[in-house]
Amino acid sequence: MCTIEQQLSRIDLNLLVSLTVLVQEKNVSRAADLLYMSQPAMSRHLKKLRDVFDDPLFHRETSGLRPTVKALELVERLNPLLSDIKDLIEGDDFDPKTCDKTFSVSVPSLMSNTLMLPFINEVVKQAPNIVIAQNPMTPDIEKNLANGVLDFVIHVHKVSGQNCYSHDLGTAYPVIFARKGHPLTTMKKVTLQDCLAYKYVEFNLDSYASSSMNNPAMLFLKENDLALSIAMKSDQMGLLANVMKHSNHLLVGANFLMDTEDLKKDFTKVFVFDEKKYRVSTYLVDHERSHSSQAHQWMKSILVKSLTQSIQSCN
Repeated sequence: MCTIEQQLSRIDLNLLVSLTVLVQEKNVSRAADLLYMSQPAMSRHLKKLRDVFDDPLFHRETSGLRPTVKALELVERLNPLLSDIKDLIEGDDFDPKTCDKTFSVSVPSLMSNTLMLPFINEVVKQAPNIVIAQNPMTPDIEKNLANGVLDFVIHVHKVSGQNCYSHDLGTAYPVIFARKGHPLTTMKKVTLQDCLAYKYVEFNLDSYASSSMNNPAMLFLKENDLALSIAMKSDQMGLLANVMKHSNHLLVGANFLMDTEDLKKDFTKVFVFDEKKYRVSTYLVDHERSHSSQAHQWMKSILVKSLTQSIQSCN
């Protein structure tokens, strides 16, 4: 049994264009001129069309050609198909108000609440039909970007793949957070030793994210033979925040971590690690496969603007 590709390969698809123009002009000479063809060439096209569809398609009259019912039915079906082919070749003009594409964005869980919420709010305002699918950090970033599993990746390292591009969104540095009203907030100068006297809640990253993220605060503690006393681990930021609100537990995280409206009213920074020494860059990574897509480039511009503002507003 022949496939559709094998069947279509036997037909000169230019014949279909000739048919629509012949029906439109009802004259072989005018149709030939419109398609920059000679009259004999257009006549040959008409003969082939009659053979393909087993129908005369046109009857000659003194005023020109009169299309048969078959010809009119064919052109009625052809017009939308040719329009789709034109859009396929030229590309649709992107309009965020009507776009209904789904974009997959991978982001470290610890950053997702702070970074993604402002971005999603902006997308909802400008493109209400777009769907954002958030994914956790995964290995094989370049592969997942190349095959379309992911459209964008937010990462703390540059991705060195040949066909990947990393856009620097800005830098972050580690701080220690406490609830407002915590005993440490009443002190004029808080030292790291003061902070280490308290227990901590810790964001429980998945195994890949944990191994791929360079946490400068934890590196500092390890290098200086210091350790946190962990009271609780969870992958739910909301749960950790509620535990902190009702205890004196602390949390180590990026300086922008508590910068959402629902968190910054309840929490504050009590200790800042050396900003210059322990800064970490954050990148937006995408693949060249999407660089010719108007929709992807629009989405990238929104991501870059929103994420850069979120990260730099706290620096």
